[in-house]
Amino acid sequence: ISQATLMSDGVKANKFPQYIAALIVTIGGLAMGTTLGWTSPTELPLKAGEYGFEVNNAQFPWIGSLMSIGAIFGAAFTGTITDKIGRKNTIIGIIIPSVVGWALMIWAVNPYMMMVGRVILGLASGAYSVSCPMYTNEISEIEIRGTLGTYFQLQITIGILLSYVIGAVVPVFWLSVICGIIPIVLSVLMIFMPETPYYLLMKHDVDKARRSLQKLRGKKYNIDGEIEQFQATIERVAAEKLSFKQAFTTVSAKRGLAVGLGVMFFQQLSGINAVIFYTSQIFKSAGSKLAPSLATIIVGGVSVVATFISTLIVDRLGRKPLLFISDLVMALASCVLGVFFWIQTHEPEKANSIGWLPIACLSVFIILFSIGYGPIPWMFIAEIFPPAIKGPASSIACLFNWVCAFLVTLFFPIVKDAIGSAATFWIFMVISFIGTAFVYFVIPETKGKSIDEIQKILGGSSSSSSDATIEASGVKQN
Repeated sequence: ISQATLMSDGVKANKFPQYIAALIVTIGGLAMGTTLGWTSPTELPLKAGEYGFEVNNAQFPWIGSLMSIGAIFGAAFTGTITDKIGRKNTIIGIIIPSVVGWALMIWAVNPYMMMVGRVILGLASGAYSVSCPMYTNEISEIEIRGTLGTYFQLQITIGILLSYVIGAVVPVFWLSVICGIIPIVLSVLMIFMPETPYYLLMKHDVDKARRSLQKLRGKKYNIDGEIEQFQATIERVAAEKLSFKQAFTTVSAKRGLAVGLGVMFFQQLSGINAVIFYTSQIFKSAGSKLAPSLATIIVGGVSVVATFISTLIVDRLGRKPLLFISDLVMALASCVLGVFFWIQTHEPEKANSIGWLPIACLSVFIILFSIGYGPIPWMFIAEIFPPAIKGPASSIACLFNWVCAFLVTLFFPIVKDAIGSAATFWIFMVISFIGTAFVYFVIPETKGKSIDEIQKILGGSSSSSSDATIEASGVKQN
């Protein structure tokens, strides 16, 4: 059963319940986005003593970066927890660190309480980054799996933009309160969502799995085909009788990990954080008099729109072409930004005459990141891992993502001061060009493919020469 749309008795599955479930579960991305975006509008008020205490220049970077440390640990354990208590219960349970973290932020009496709060919120964000894409992948039809898979990144960008906008008009206290409400809303809504059919079948609860899938596909749809497909996959894994350690040594597992870690590495090392860091400076270079807060809101809005476009085209064009184009154009944009900063250092007057150039590069970079390398890695980690190691492997990939994010945040200012802005962007250029080659030669196309088909491609037991080339057209190859 490997058709893009499973049909039985001439009745298509109802996609509406799947869209609703995906939108609800990816509120975890919204919560994560508000946590990520919170530091941008709060830096000046906190340094000015708005909370009754001043946060100095040495303390605020820690308030920002400690979230990544927490996320590393949150991601590390969540995959195993989802296999133990279920995807749904895990997502509901993340309300505990979320509420504790925001409570510490809201009622902080010194910078150190905020630091602890950020670590705990990082735990929650790391847990969301593993569990939400996994849930979305397991409730989705093949035909719309890509579209629903991009919702997580879309919600992250909306959350970041929400923090920028609300933070520009309300005090830090109320911004934190609003951010703290979001995970509570998610946990309440998840109570009414079904557990994923795949997880229930893993636990041999066939009746509940059938009820869950029926709820997700509509009452008139015959779910027998999909249930049989899920059961066949689970039974095949059980029949192999591999130990947990052995499951990680299979060809498909090793290649899946290589792909998962690779896309996470190139996502974080693309230079996206550096581009966002330079947003205000780039606008000033162009002679713009926009306030920094407004400039970040504009960038956030562009990111949301571009990510939304990705949700519309990822199941038509495929994952691989979007990743390839995204990394290639980001490399070129980083190259031009590096040239601009070199000119700005050596020929300032000439740089002033081409102030429009960095804004154009900034816009192109953010748009292409948001269409490709922003959303697709989160979707990939829910697609490419063998069922036997899906939970732990997803945790490893997400943990690696957060480690990379922390290291980039930590070392970017140091490297920039040591070798200059131009050379720093050229490093990002080289990394993105390497990432482009990685996409071309290593990453398989997963559009329209079932779990078993993806594992056959990764294991090298299925002829898939077309995956070595870019499927520029959106035509499905059977």
